[in-house]
Amino acid sequence: MKRKYTPMGMFMGAAIVLWLAAPAHWGDVFIAEESELRQRMLKFYARFEVQLLAFFYWLLNRDFMSRPPVRKFFYYALAKFMAERAIVSQVMTLGEMEDFIRKLPDDGRIAVGPCRCRLATKACDHPLETDIVILTGAPIWLELFPRDYRPIDKEEALRIVRESNEKGLVQMLDRHMYFRGSANYFVICNCCACSCLPIIGYRTFKENGYHYIPSKYRSKVDLEKCRGCGTCVEICAFGERSLMEGKARVADCQGCGLCVRFCPNQANTMRPR
Repeated sequence: MKRKYTPMGMFMGAAIVLWLAAPAHWGDVFIAEESELRQRMLKFYARFEVQLLAFFYWLLNRDFMSRPPVRKFFYYALAKFMAERAIVSQVMTLGEMEDFIRKLPDDGRIAVGPCRCRLATKACDHPLETDIVILTGAPIWLELFPRDYRPIDKEEALRIVRESNEKGLVQMLDRHMYFRGSANYFVICNCCACSCLPIIGYRTFKENGYHYIPSKYRSKVDLEKCRGCGTCVEICAFGERSLMEGKARVADCQGCGLCVRFCPNQANTMRPR
């Protein structure tokens, strides 16, 4: 008896063969570094980034956000996907960020422009030109905002992160569409607790599980050297430092290293996590 093949059956058979033969996961169309679709999504985000950040800043500062059930709702409705998949941050020490910048390819894909969070919130007077877009991010932001962004080299990028660190700003490396360890680095941020939406989001939703890509280091306090001056408590953008019985204590250190830099008594060191 001759077997009949329907168009649907042939389609399904071909799909199964392609799926079995595919060298990469189908999801790579969304997460691969050079994926055209991913870059289109990043360009769409870039176009409306300041407006989105302004909305999130407004939302996180509403009185109703002080209620735990409301925070939990908005965490699972918005913040969880945004922080864990869409735009994902990793806190770094200055030394780590310097090493990362030095290892960037020599293809000229680095540019700097105004911090999008500070443009959106207008909440502080920290330096504005600190938004260093890199790799696939650089041509997108240069195309969309030619008056705001300008190409720079690695040396200028190093100067910007060093000067930002001196001013107490946190170095963070952001990825786009983060799944299965994908890289997709697109921007180096120099963040403050006043305006940075990822930091404000962390402090708002920490109890619900908000987190960054784990940093490589965490701070440790030498209690014999600590004089309880509170400098590290003030400098910690993440609210993870406190004084107890006249000594500094560390909760869930995020690994920026600013407490080491600014401690007047050299009581802090960074240790591998």
